[in-house]
Amino acid sequence: MFLATAPGKVILVGEHAVVYGRPAIAAPVWQTVATATIAPAAPGSGCHIIAPDVGLALRLADAGDDEPLAVVTRLALARLGITRAPDWQITLHSDIPIASGMGSGAALSTALVRAVMLGAGHAAEPAEVSDLVYESERFYHGTPSGIDNTVVAYGMPIWFVKGQPPEPFVPAHPISLAIADSGIRSPTK
Repeated sequence: MFLATAPGKVILVGEHAVVYGRPAIAAPVWQTVATATIAPAAPGSGCHIIAPDVGLALRLADAGDDEPLAVVTRLALARLGITRAPDWQITLHSDIPIASGMGSGAALSTALVRAVMLGAGHAAEPAEVSDLVYESERFYHGTPSGIDNTVVAYGMPIWFVKGQPPEPFVPAHPISLAIADSGIRSPTK
């Protein structure tokens, strides 16, 4: 069995401007996470993805390209040179509020990519994970800035400019941050 996690995120400064190439600062929120667990499935059964928090249960071979979690799974397997999906049951859970701007989709995809890489015996380096998640985010969001996948995959506060490598963001003094979920959902697509 393989387990991988990924944090939620907040964009502290530059949320909308980052799409247009302006800098932004973002931080992971480790108090809320997504997890992906891979367990062996019956031989010949294929790869199944189950995400009970969002009511999803699918067989990878039957899923279309309109399903972001299937897309990111296929991308990760292809990156690893795996042409036939292993007989796995992948279970995803998340306590990150959906459609709240906290990166729930990026976190689920990041945990999933990490688990697939671990399951295939491959080290899950942050840059490679971020790249794969960005590709899947393009399917869902069209032209994302890349900040969500980057801060979630690296798991540290970053200074981010679209198209440039992220830089660690280390404030001169400790920062306390209170995050409240209003419960109001808004499409982030």
